[in-house]
Amino acid sequence: MRFLRATLAAALAFAPALGCKTGPDLSADYAQTARENYELAIGEFTDKDWEESIQYADFVRIRFPFSRYAVEAELLIARAEFEQANYITAQDAFRQFAKLHPTHEHTRNGWASFMAAASAFMNAPRGFFLLPPPEQRDQTPLREAMVELRYYFDHYAGTITEGYAVKLRDEVKRQLLMHELYVAEFYLDRNKPEGAIGRLETAHDTYPGIGLDAEVLFLLGLTYLRMDEIELARNTFTELQTQHPTHHHGKQARVYLKYIYDDFGPSDPNRARPDRSLPVPKPPKEPKNRDRPAKPEARVRPEGTTPPASSSPATP
Repeated sequence: MRFLRATLAAALAFAPALGCKTGPDLSADYAQTARENYELAIGEFTDKDWEESIQYADFVRIRFPFSRYAVEAELLIARAEFEQANYITAQDAFRQFAKLHPTHEHTRNGWASFMAAASAFMNAPRGFFLLPPPEQRDQTPLREAMVELRYYFDHYAGTITEGYAVKLRDEVKRQLLMHELYVAEFYLDRNKPEGAIGRLETAHDTYPGIGLDAEVLFLLGLTYLRMDEIELARNTFTELQTQHPTHHHGKQARVYLKYIYDDFGPSDPNRARPDRSLPVPKPPKEPKNRDRPAKPEARVRPEGTTPPASSSPATP
């Protein structure tokens, strides 16, 4: 995590101090021209007075919308929001800047798009001793960071900022994988391997090569074994032992492979597999006589009475 913070600091230093609120504070002492107000905004940003910097930049953006300083003011506002830890606002500001100003230098080199992803990442849960670990909490900001990063790599791969984006993507994937492993272990601890298998299979296919492959393969092998998927478990432990022979899970894999061989014999590709299809719910029973109209109840006439005369006119 410390390494990623250094990466973000380097990315922030990559852009010079260039560039929401609904409008400027009219009680402030504004200058006459867009350039003068923008320079005041830069000065406040340098002094880390983020609110004052946003006020001056917002004044430039609203009062001088066709000035080139208005564009730089938008970027400065996004940076000031990021520095104030208003990451949701900063994410939206960086994203909008990249879409509205495609020819700007910091759009063409991918920096604005990268900062949108970095803002979403910074909004993700952080470790704190009074709260559950980050992998046990809401992962929505990390998924939003992945969306921003996919947009970055679709549009700005190969630019000068790609190295920063690769490091950020690896860290986001690592944290998302930690969440998948937590959920899988949650189901395994409650003896519900069916709930864990989808998470682990997805993790194995989606997050390879980020330093947790041995953990994923080991849990995947255990889950297959609990589900009586003997050959899948054998193949998974074999892959784990082959790819990570010195890892402690790789050493455990040899023990499980011996157990599988002793109890189930050599590999048999024709071995019967358990039924993993989802149960099909039965439709509710139809009520009897559903299409038959209900018979009107017969009225019982008291004994000794005569039926009433017909109200229809008599026929001549």
